[in-house]
Amino acid sequence: MKQITNLVTINTSYSKSKAARILMHESYECLFMDFTRNQEGFIREIAHGIAPELIVDAMEPEDIDINRYRTAMPLFKCLPALGDKALYCYKEDASLLLSRDAAVRILILTAKAKMGKIEVSEWKEVLKDDIFNEHESAGSEAEYIADRARERNICLDATDEVLNTLSKQSFHIKNIVVDTPCKPLDILGAKLKREILGEVEISDEEVEHLVKEHVRFVDMIIEQGYDQAYRIWAGLFAPERE
Repeated sequence: MKQITNLVTINTSYSKSKAARILMHESYECLFMDFTRNQEGFIREIAHGIAPELIVDAMEPEDIDINRYRTAMPLFKCLPALGDKALYCYKEDASLLLSRDAAVRILILTAKAKMGKIEVSEWKEVLKDDIFNEHESAGSEAEYIADRARERNICLDATDEVLNTLSKQSFHIKNIVVDTPCKPLDILGAKLKREILGEVEISDEEVEHLVKEHVRFVDMIIEQGYDQAYRIWAGLFAPERE
């Protein structure tokens, strides 16, 4: 039975550094990175020893999320040392555009929330749209992985939907939680998934509370920088998931 080990990380350089150490020591034949397929060739060039900064300069602006690339630098730096392991990027190309659209909408809603205006229905709409987009991409992403997988594989940050689809195709799935996503919007998104499935019903008060926590987290990012803000949040202030 083919095995996929999924590394769950957060979008910080320290989390990607821990994931890079795992990649250096685990036994596997194939690595699936959570970048879009049209970036696969560029990332293979990094694996062949080209400086990541040069690759970024060669890419079209619409094809790259600069912040994600900066955060992923520890992963990129370890790629040349992985030898002859197969390397793929499994995300659908459209996912970058969709994530940018969601980020813009969240930015606008956050600005309103900072002024005390929290539109619960709008927050739920944008986050549920993101969830539905993930769900719609899951089949294609799972197929892309399944068609290229070897006996032992590592995947970076595959969604539950992708992993469930692969499990139904007789893949053995193992999750290694490098860092648990615990931003307020991560928690709200997880709760909304359960609401979509009919498992729970989220009150407006709960949505408002988590949006206020999100605003608090954004303020911490402005003061401390993203990595340090996440460290503080995860260690001291992260709300419970349940």
